[in-house]
Amino acid sequence: MASYTGQDINIIQFVVQLVTRVRLSVTMPFQSRQGRNLMMQYEPWPFLPANAFTPAQVDRWWQACFLRTEAIRDFTAVSGSAILVGEAGSGKSVALQALLHEMAESRLHVPYPVQNWPQGQRPWLPNRHHVSQLMAATANEIVKLLNQEPARIQQCHELLQEFLIWLVQKHLGRRALVRLLRQINRTTDANIAIPEKDDVEDIYPSDEHTADVRGQIDELAELVQALGFDGVMITIDLNEQEASLSGQDLSELFRLDLLENPGVMLRAVLPKSVVLQAQIENRVGGHLRIIPVYLSETDITELVRRYLQTATGGEISTLAELAGTAVLNRAQKEINTLYNTPTVAGWLHWTETILTQYTAQAKPASLTDAKAAALAYYQRHVPLRLVPEQMAVWRGPQLLTLDRQPFELLRTLFELQGQPAPEALLQIAGTQANLNTLIGRIRKIIEPIAKTNIYIHNRRDLGYWLENFV
Repeated sequence: MASYTGQDINIIQFVVQLVTRVRLSVTMPFQSRQGRNLMMQYEPWPFLPANAFTPAQVDRWWQACFLRTEAIRDFTAVSGSAILVGEAGSGKSVALQALLHEMAESRLHVPYPVQNWPQGQRPWLPNRHHVSQLMAATANEIVKLLNQEPARIQQCHELLQEFLIWLVQKHLGRRALVRLLRQINRTTDANIAIPEKDDVEDIYPSDEHTADVRGQIDELAELVQALGFDGVMITIDLNEQEASLSGQDLSELFRLDLLENPGVMLRAVLPKSVVLQAQIENRVGGHLRIIPVYLSETDITELVRRYLQTATGGEISTLAELAGTAVLNRAQKEINTLYNTPTVAGWLHWTETILTQYTAQAKPASLTDAKAAALAYYQRHVPLRLVPEQMAVWRGPQLLTLDRQPFELLRTLFELQGQPAPEALLQIAGTQANLNTLIGRIRKIIEPIAKTNIYIHNRRDLGYWLENFV
């Protein structure tokens, strides 16, 4: 489920979401093990991102599709802060969702997405460090909690109420504080005085000095515990695309000051390559455990079986019942090309692709066209995403870099949003011959199947345009 979150680029491509939301179930014919044709209901919902599930589907997913692997057991059982490290598509986000599923009631959950980091697109407080951004994110969750359950404030003594007032006003603003206190006073007998703006003391003016950082973290932990939780759980789910742009922010995040208070737990899922590049292992001590993700072939086979059985009402258990050896070998080849290792995300994407292709046939028969299956896989699950900061493009989990002129041409194709515009492309290329040459260079880099156009298409009377992009 959460392997598709994200947080973050979702690993199930948007085309699947659009198609399957319209067609939540389709009648598909299967050849039963006894040789009889059975009309079954193929349900695509298990392959959707978790945020597209209905409440009933969420419950069913946990019962029918979820597999508690060794890494998930370690990540959910360990006390304190931890980082789960693995390759793209290895199920890191699922492990984080399992943790939240188990600890939703005991810890105040504070998501900390990369866009809210100091150098992100939408930091809570511009030009401030991680500590301030995290305090703002936590203040936001506390305000939401107290608006829903204002009586919790009555468990906080006067000093903690003073800290709460400082926390909200400094990080969320004066209006957020006044609205919160009015809500509390209107619905409880707390009768907390609303201070004038200048009367709120700046208890901790710095987010760099050790005493201020530790002081506000200690008081935050005490406040959250007084509100009825064991502590704060800050979660980070970073995919390869986000991590590649996080730079210094990621290196500075794992400060020991954040981890020394047992009331503040940091749980992150990070790509393996990023952990190595940022030298995170060298920055942490006994306050933070690093847990590697490893999925065995048995784990992947079992997950595919669970998804197949859920989607087909128990009729199909293995991909070999739907596709021939050539198709399955091609699936393994393409997954290794994209991910450099067998991954659950890759195999679940192929499972959905094979199910869809099998369904489209007029008569139930094992799929044998490996190239057609690979083409459908890339079209359904491997979109392009432009990365202007790196003069590159992501093809699913792969980062592909380009030279300046081909990149500018590809950027223009993205900006045209799938519409042909020969004049705009000629402004970059200069001549039609040079345009054709540049397109050929781009195709050699981004097209995964020789002599097949998955991303860049053209027609003599229209010119070139881009498809299958985010």
